[in-house]
Amino acid sequence: MRIALVNSISILCIILTLITAYELRNVQNPLRILLLTICWFSMVYFPHCLAHYVVGRLLGVEFSHYTLSKSMLSKARLPIMSRIFSVKVFLTLRIKKRSGKRAMFFMFLAGPLASMLSPFTISFIVLSYDQTSAKIFTALTIFNILFTGYFSYKHGCIRKALNSLKFSMN
Repeated sequence: MRIALVNSISILCIILTLITAYELRNVQNPLRILLLTICWFSMVYFPHCLAHYVVGRLLGVEFSHYTLSKSMLSKARLPIMSRIFSVKVFLTLRIKKRSGKRAMFFMFLAGPLASMLSPFTISFIVLSYDQTSAKIFTALTIFNILFTGYFSYKHGCIRKALNSLKFSMN
């Protein structure tokens, strides 16, 4: 898949997610909670590869294209989660030209950091109209930080970031 197209779609989805989260102030529960949960997951998913791309390009990494693949977290051996992460719906950037060790480290690290921190935007937006839901989404985001931090360190992008410091081509 073309990089410019996927990046444009990701940016559009992030913008629509943020607008939707704000506009849901006029929707009653439980529908609002369901739609906010979709917004929250969108803020976990869409910024991830975009962050890899932006940081990578700024640091000299060249990418060839996107593919759909399963998450590295499918190797985590979590009963239900491993099945979910095995579905090939996760965007993956293919590297055309690597850069130095530090560039690769920060490029790999950018994705999980974006996935961990971007959902706070949903909590912040919701705080303007529903403090209880904002607390729930903040707790969910903190859980996501712990979950993603641990499993990404074991199997995902944080592991790749650390490995890039050891095994970089340059």
